[in-house]
Amino acid sequence: MQKAAANNQEGCLTRLRGVVPSLHSAEKKVAEYVLNNAEPLLTQSVNEVASGAGASDATVIRFCRTMGYKGFQDLKITLARDLVSPIHHAIHEDVSEKDDASTTIQKVFSANIATLQSTMEVLKPEAMEQAVKIIDKANKILIVGVGTSSPILVDAYNKFFRLGLHCAYQNDSHLQMMEAALLKKGDMILAISHSGSTKDPIDTIEVAKKSGVKVVSITNNSISPLAKVSDVTLVTSSKETKYRSEALASRIAQSSIIDVLYITLGIRNRQRTLANTRKIEDVIVSKQY
Repeated sequence: MQKAAANNQEGCLTRLRGVVPSLHSAEKKVAEYVLNNAEPLLTQSVNEVASGAGASDATVIRFCRTMGYKGFQDLKITLARDLVSPIHHAIHEDVSEKDDASTTIQKVFSANIATLQSTMEVLKPEAMEQAVKIIDKANKILIVGVGTSSPILVDAYNKFFRLGLHCAYQNDSHLQMMEAALLKKGDMILAISHSGSTKDPIDTIEVAKKSGVKVVSITNNSISPLAKVSDVTLVTSSKETKYRSEALASRIAQSSIIDVLYITLGIRNRQRTLANTRKIEDVIVSKQY
C-alpha cells in the first residue's frame, strides 16, 4: 500500500477531495468540515475543529495522520499554503443556463486548467519514476478499467504500442479476469479507476498478483482499495460541477498522466521510438488523400 504521505508541495484540499470516499464515518466528518471551513480552521484549535465536525479530539488527530501529516499544526501549515495558491482563485464556477458561449468557454476551460493544476500539485515525481521503470521492464502490459475509464484505456494502448511495447487493454470485467489469469511474472497491469473503489479492476489485480505481476494504478483517491493493491499509485485531482461529474473531469488529468508516461518512455528508448514512428508514418501515408 502506498501511504498518503504529505509534503509541503502538495495541495491539502485537492488531495482531501480525492480521499473523502475512503474515510471512515468519523474521519469523514472531519474531512468535510475541513473542506467547508478551510479559512476559519486556520485560527481554530483541535477542540474547536472536533466540536464543529461533531467528532472527538482523537479523531481529528487520527485524521491528520491518515492524511499523512505529522499532526494538526502540520495540517494547518499546508492548508494555509494551499489557500494562498493562485489556482484556488481561478475562475471555474459552475456553468449556468444563462451563460453565453463566451462565458461557457471561459468556465469550462478554466475548470480543465484547474484540474490539471491540482493534479500537478498532488502527483509525485518519484511515483512517476517508479511507474516508468515498471512499464519499461514489463514483458506485457495489460491495461484495465471499466465504465468512464474506458476511453483512457484506448488512449494508453494507442500510445504504448507505438513505442513497441507489448500491451493489450480490456474494459470487460470477465475478459480482464481471463487475461489476468494468463499473465506471468515480469508482466504488469496498468489499472485506471477514478474512484479507486470499483470492484472489477481490483478483482482482476488480485488474480494477477498470484503470479507476481506488478501493478501501477491511476486514481483520484490515494487511500482507495485500488491504491492499496497497487505497487505504484499515480494520483489525479478533479472538481465536480453541476453539469459534469468528477469522474468525467478527471479524464483530462488521467490522459495527461498517460502522456507523461508515453513521452518519458519514448525518450528513454529514443532509437526504438524513432524507428517505430518512421514505420507507422510509412504505412499511414497510404491512407491519406
